[in-house]
Amino acid sequence: MVFQNLNKGMRLVSSFLIITSCLFYVFSFTACGRRGDPVLIAPYDGDVVKGDADGLKGQGPAEDVTGKQGSGTTMPDVPGGLMLLYTQKAVVLTWDEVKGQDVRRYKVYRSSGDGYLFLGDTATPAFTDREVNPDTKYHYKVTAVGILESLPSKEIVIITEVR
Repeated sequence: MVFQNLNKGMRLVSSFLIITSCLFYVFSFTACGRRGDPVLIAPYDGDVVKGDADGLKGQGPAEDVTGKQGSGTTMPDVPGGLMLLYTQKAVVLTWDEVKGQDVRRYKVYRSSGDGYLFLGDTATPAFTDREVNPDTKYHYKVTAVGILESLPSKEIVIITEVR
């Protein structure tokens, strides 16, 4: 009798674990799109691209919120380790978190031709760009924002596939 109750309890626990594992699998991969396999893109070597290699310009000398220069307020470090994941419907950017510098958010910029445009900001070191077109070359840069905005990261480039 005791073993039957124990066996029934083990079956319930096993069933629960299987169901939660399946749900985790479904929810973790639905954000990557449903068509085709996600493609992980390695960081881009900017030497190949023609034009202005700097893209975004620096924000100028560091200023505190009162506008006085040199008061000890510094810009956060530049975000690094940018990676892209193309899912046929979106481009997912991730990067290394800038730690210990009171970074409150990150700004993401994109270019598909001349100049970079502000896409949006996020509190976490990840961003999903859902406004992508097939067979288009996109350049991305990220800045860290505390009291001041950091210089932009190295650019990372992706060419979206034709659907």
